[in-house]
Amino acid sequence: MQDETETRTIIEDTGTYAPTWRALLAGGRGARIASVLTVIVLHAGGNYAAVTLAPAIVQDVGGGALIGALTALFNITTVLAAAATGPLAARYGTRWLWWGMSGLAILGALISALAGSMVLVATGRALAGFGGGGLLALGFVALRAETSAAAFPKISAISGAFWIGAAFAGPVIGGLFADFIGWRPAFVLLGVGMLAYGALNARTIARVTTEGSTERFPILSFAAFGSAIGCVSFAPHFTPIVASGLTVLGALAFALAVWRERSRAPRMFPARAFRVATMQGSAIAAKTVLGASAMSILVFGPLILTQVHGKSATFAGAFVLIETVGWSVASFVIVSAPWGRRLALLGPWITLAGLAGCSVFLIDGHLTGAALSIAACGFGLGMIWPFLGERMVAGDLDGEQTKTMAMVSSVETLGFAIGGALVGLVGAFVAGGAIDDAASVRAATQAGILLSMPFAMLGGVAAIRAMRTGG
Repeated sequence: MQDETETRTIIEDTGTYAPTWRALLAGGRGARIASVLTVIVLHAGGNYAAVTLAPAIVQDVGGGALIGALTALFNITTVLAAAATGPLAARYGTRWLWWGMSGLAILGALISALAGSMVLVATGRALAGFGGGGLLALGFVALRAETSAAAFPKISAISGAFWIGAAFAGPVIGGLFADFIGWRPAFVLLGVGMLAYGALNARTIARVTTEGSTERFPILSFAAFGSAIGCVSFAPHFTPIVASGLTVLGALAFALAVWRERSRAPRMFPARAFRVATMQGSAIAAKTVLGASAMSILVFGPLILTQVHGKSATFAGAFVLIETVGWSVASFVIVSAPWGRRLALLGPWITLAGLAGCSVFLIDGHLTGAALSIAACGFGLGMIWPFLGERMVAGDLDGEQTKTMAMVSSVETLGFAIGGALVGLVGAFVAGGAIDDAASVRAATQAGILLSMPFAMLGGVAAIRAMRTGG
């Protein structure tokens, strides 16, 4: 038998031990991890496919001003599902929750496939986000039962491989359907995939045990977070006066949700989630704002490439995936680098430089410069991501392990939701309320990218705090 010291290495600053790759994947654990993480390909890949399909959807049913809502609503319901999964699984177990979330993911895909307006397409995406987000959260709860907190940099790197799969499969499939088959069958295919995934992993999830809980469901926080993103996402659909009112209402709802989460139980998120003075809170803050910084490329990239620069949907989808590939590659590299933990703090600033490049090269159609800039955006995020996840799950979790692990799967998605809603709103405002020609697409894209840059800077500051804060 190998000596214990040969299969484990000390993770600095945590006082815990991390398994080597061989130890982590031994005993069939690698196969179980892979099976559970397949949901990333379906859930995130479906989101990438929807983004790639968006120009074709707009051409068919209109509603270009709501293009940001497609991703924002999907992402906020993903977060809400993850937050709901923690308390619901802790109180009632995982079996019935698994099938309920699978059903919602399938239903949402079918509603989008049959929709006659952008409002209904976005509604279907919201339901699909909730169902898929619940499946994703339950998968991470299962992974925490298999591993320790110190293993999560490697778990993050493994999940990065599935994000690469999502980044390739989603845009390529979405582009092929948009160019040759039609956008509606793409959503049908996504629903079938969710059905197969639910059946394949039901037995694994049913074996997971969670800590018991008598806490009431956090309905106020749940409604406030959902209303906040919903108001901002749908605001561009209305007149400027109504849109302004909805934006203010959304901001107030978000402030109410955060106040509620900080002040009292029942909570959607762990008690430290919105307390940036703590290690967990600052890591969550960093992931949230950095996630928001990634959205302008995802929302407007395919649109400007197809509507302004004349590229096909397949090309546009594949081009945008450079961001996710860079993200995933960096995650693999950084966890194995001798100075990875220190180099990781450069990541948000590399992302900021990439956004600056996109504001010039992507807008002007200089594809080589745009590709390098998009790669920098993703690579910078991937450098810091594994260690932020570790800081979220390390230390005393105040008896909220299930909530915390559910949030690990979705905290960046809260940032995606916030970023998607805001870049969509600002883009529509700058474009004059309608994103339907080359000039308005160019103006909206430029505004969205510029809005993303402060998020990258805030993420850099929060990441430094997370890495240097203990407890």
